[in-house]
Amino acid sequence: MTEEITYANLKFGNSHALHNITEPEDTKEKGPPTSSCSCQPVVLILSIMCLALLMVLVILAVFCQKCVLCPVNWKWDGGDTCYYHAQEQKTWQQSRKFCQEQNSTLLLMKEAAKQELVKKFPVKTYWLGLIFRPDRRDWYWADNTTLTEEQKYHLKDRNFPEDCGYSYEATIYVTSCKRSFNYICEKPAIQLQRGNNHWQEDWFVRPK
Repeated sequence: MTEEITYANLKFGNSHALHNITEPEDTKEKGPPTSSCSCQPVVLILSIMCLALLMVLVILAVFCQKCVLCPVNWKWDGGDTCYYHAQEQKTWQQSRKFCQEQNSTLLLMKEAAKQELVKKFPVKTYWLGLIFRPDRRDWYWADNTTLTEEQKYHLKDRNFPEDCGYSYEATIYVTSCKRSFNYICEKPAIQLQRGNNHWQEDWFVRPK
């Protein structure tokens, strides 16, 4: 009789302990949301941009055997040069400094073809990359080449001790470097030329 009661008590105690065991929480439902959903818009945008770039390259490959590219806000008016038309007026030194910061020079008007091109520009007066160097007693372009004798003969108004060149209606004049004019920067364009089944990027070399 005593053994049966003990056995019953033990069985009751074990069953009570089993009822008090709590089930583990489902961490999958209460965990933080994964970042895969938040990245989907970014991935979609990048995919569209890559696709657009690929389409541009395909178009260039099909229709362009030799393309000329200029930076943003620069213009291509034919030839191998890009031009930046400044909207403000500055002194010659200020204009030259701005162009140098853009890896370019002030407008060079050394050839007849460039003079004809300048005639088409909307503003008629621009600083040129041209200055008189007293130490060398000669006129120099921004690329360190001198004026030809013919160009020197056609210079106008050489009456200032500190002379800089400017263009008025495609004619070369000189005046004080401290005056303020519009200015144009120029630099070589970028050439994309189709080679042997690949594209190669080269810089045009400005003719001397």
